[in-house]
Amino acid sequence: MTRVLIIEDHRVVAQGLELGLRAEGFEVDSTDGNPDALPAALAAAPPDIVLLDLYLAGGRSGISLMPMLRAPGRTVIALTGATDPTLLARALDAGADAVLGKAMPFEQLVREILAIREGRTVEADRRNLQVRREARAAEERRARRLAPFATLTPREEQVLAMLLDGVQAAEIAERSYVSLATVRSQIRSILTKLGVGSQLSAVSMAIKAGW
Repeated sequence: MTRVLIIEDHRVVAQGLELGLRAEGFEVDSTDGNPDALPAALAAAPPDIVLLDLYLAGGRSGISLMPMLRAPGRTVIALTGATDPTLLARALDAGADAVLGKAMPFEQLVREILAIREGRTVEADRRNLQVRREARAAEERRARRLAPFATLTPREEQVLAMLLDGVQAAEIAERSYVSLATVRSQIRSILTKLGVGSQLSAVSMAIKAGW
């Protein structure tokens, strides 16, 4: 019998998957992914398939568990509600065999798991390629958004960071032991390099760009 290990910190979600997969003939265990307890769980009942959530309790990333999950003959599937292609691509790069969405109808989920396990990976490969393509596109967009910030000097970066924290020019001057005129000159240079007309626009641009 195929053994599945569900790594999911939301107990209701884990229980739903457990019940559904057992009804389909799988032998199922689940864990919240505690890295201290996981090695013992893997040794006690080695799974054939691991369904791994990418967001776990305490801000832990499921991707960080991948080194201890990978094993010969084992299939690791990232089962997540996340849609960020960069995150999904990181899961694939870390060793996940495929990524599946939690919103997928359960019957389709079972079919996908079986197909991936049995090596019938045409659909999974297509999805993986799409994830990587979208991740590259997202990274290119991010690079374009951040390009203007690469022109800032280290001092201008410090000033912009303080503006992001809501610090006014006079206080920036006081903290930096420079004159207010110097800080205002630095702010003007930041606005010119970013192509914006106000401090508010510069802050908004930095937030939107993920700077």
